[in-house]
Amino acid sequence: MSTRSRSETKGRRAFLKQLAAVGGATATVAVAGRAVAAPGIEPAEVAKPEAKGYRLTPHVATYYDKARF
Repeated sequence: MSTRSRSETKGRRAFLKQLAAVGGATATVAVAGRAVAAPGIEPAEVAKPEAKGYRLTPHVATYYDKARF
């Protein structure tokens, strides 16, 4: 390998490292900017369905009857 191709390779690698660093910094700023700029609106309370618990329904009873044998 000649000296010229080695320097081109080093330059290419340095460029790619800088590109990755700039891309990461841009993504960080974009995410942080959204978090800071987001309005302070609190989410509305969501009505949770009442917990009904376990119920033995006819089809469940049928399943248990068939599973015994």
